Amino acid sequence: MSLRVVTTTSEFESLQSAWDALYRSNPNHTPFQSWEWNFAWWKNFGDEDSLRLLLVHEDDKLVGIAPFYLRKKFYGFPLRHLGFIGQKRGDYLDFVVAAGREAFFFREVREYLKSGNENWRLVELKDVPENSTNLPHLFQQMRDAFPLFGVEHQRICVSIPLTTDWESFLQTLSKRTRKDVGYDRRFLDKTFKTEFKIFTNSSAVFDGFRDLVTIYQARWQQEKGAGRFAEESVFKFEEEVCRRLSHRGDYRLYLLYADGQPAAGLAGYVSNGKYYGDTYAHAPQFHKFSAGNVLLGMAIEDCIQNRWSELDLSRGDEPYKFKWNGQAKRNCHIKIFHDRFAAARAAFFEGVYEKASESKRLNDWRARYRRLRYGDHDEATNDQRSATKN
Repeated sequence: MSLRVVTTTSEFESLQSAWDALYRSNPNHTPFQSWEWNFAWWKNFGDEDSLRLLLVHEDDKLVGIAPFYLRKKFYGFPLRHLGFIGQKRGDYLDFVVAAGREAFFFREVREYLKSGNENWRLVELKDVPENSTNLPHLFQQMRDAFPLFGVEHQRICVSIPLTTDWESFLQTLSKRTRKDVGYDRRFLDKTFKTEFKIFTNSSAVFDGFRDLVTIYQARWQQEKGAGRFAEESVFKFEEEVCRRLSHRGDYRLYLLYADGQPAAGLAGYVSNGKYYGDTYAHAPQFHKFSAGNVLLGMAIEDCIQNRWSELDLSRGDEPYKFKWNGQAKRNCHIKIFHDRFAAARAAFFEGVYEKASESKRLNDWRARYRRLRYGDHDEATNDQRSATKN
């Protein structure tokens, strides 16, 4: 068998060069398949004993990676299963495979899974883009070997197709939206002294990153009790992704300031002629001035000037995305079961979780808990992080 399993963080780190060459060889890949993004996630959220990177070689050349890790719990219940690194955080998860070698790669992965080496009960592949070139090969190989194979087209993602210039792009919008674009900019400029900044690989990128964190935390404090950056592991992960991807020029952060205050921000990654927006927020005090909408228009203009074909706004079908001519697409949720008993257990566990997640009372308690645990410390934590950086 030409498949090898990597189980240690040190060996994961040593794969950077080979992984990067493989990642850049295929336009099917998104920034969430880069070594930088996956390694940063693993360093901050992974458990050393659970790493299971499946590396497939052909004639001593790396042709594919299944970035897996082994999980012992499924929605809080005991069930050993394999899943992608980056679950719950990455918008587009997938295998990293050389173009044209997909059939060979998935045959090797299939044989490894059939061997039952990990005593797995389920392989759960979340957030695989429905247009991934890997899917036909995955389906062909796995359906024959594992009759209990399920595919759901779940989460909606929205992407904005771009034109060659700003004026022609405006013509793709409704008359009302075109009017709002101009009005919102003029109103904001009339009310405040505004400044639009782009951060890429300069030393100032971390200043911009901290301003984005401030905006994001303020945006979600009231609704969810605390923004995700309140958790130290999340902050460190996002900061490391910023550092690693800005170092090689793939990170791009847009920020809009009003009277010197950060009003709105959009952080994302550039890959294969597309911009993938990853974190987007506006400060609550600037909501009535449509600061987020103004920033997004400016970001679109910059993407057009760079001749990128698309601005991807990732998961979520929020109405504002479609006002910018956003086009909906879906991610797949794929489950490969070892046997019928595993399928029945997984269905029961997932049903219990979904029922609980629909409870308003439980969600209110969760927000209250997060506010008590993180909310009061946001300002102090941000000050401490700023002091550390300075």
